[in-house]
Amino acid sequence: MKITAPALAFLAVLGAAPAFAHHAFNMYENDRYVTLTGTVKTWTWKNPHAMIDFVTDPATGKTDTWSVECSSPNIIGRRGWSMDSLHVGDHLTLTLHPMKDGSKYGLMVSVITPKGATLKDKD
Repeated sequence: MKITAPALAFLAVLGAAPAFAHHAFNMYENDRYVTLTGTVKTWTWKNPHAMIDFVTDPATGKTDTWSVECSSPNIIGRRGWSMDSLHVGDHLTLTLHPMKDGSKYGLMVSVITPKGATLKDKD
């Protein structure tokens, strides 16, 4: 069986489709910003995305736990972040784009560290 160049190109494009799909952000309300204060529960610095689990201050009498997706360590590292930027127990103010479905999950925009530094994930 002989594979022609157009067929091979089609297969290459078809195989690359899942890589493009991974970076869709249409599940977030990208025009809405939510700012939260609270404490870092977990901080994960690994590919494909750094992650923060965050417990909000009990301003309303209860706490909420949010999972916040950051860009990859490579991307946020170029913006001044490092694996030592955050620590479990740090009290932070963070801004995110929330999920459209209302779940406690968001896409990181920026964080103000305990030392007052502002780290951005998006410009």
